[in-house]
Amino acid sequence: MATKTIDVREYTVRAHKRLIHTRVFNFVCKECNQATKRETFGPRPLYCESCRPLQVRKSSLSESRKIKPRSMTYKSDVDLD
Repeated sequence: MATKTIDVREYTVRAHKRLIHTRVFNFVCKECNQATKRETFGPRPLYCESCRPLQVRKSSLSESRKIKPRSMTYKSDVDLD
């Protein structure tokens, strides 16, 4: 089993290094029906690199939401005491 060290840079967690275990899968692509080889750390892939569908990044989904306005505190030059 191959191992890799990857840099994790997410906004929800502190940046750190993580050791992941990857496997090389030999399989038949669901789209083009050709035998192919792909390295992945998850379950057996269905598509080869050229046929796999594009994945939507989670950060782009969170940016599309409307940002709520924040309350602001103002300082005045005039003292009302």
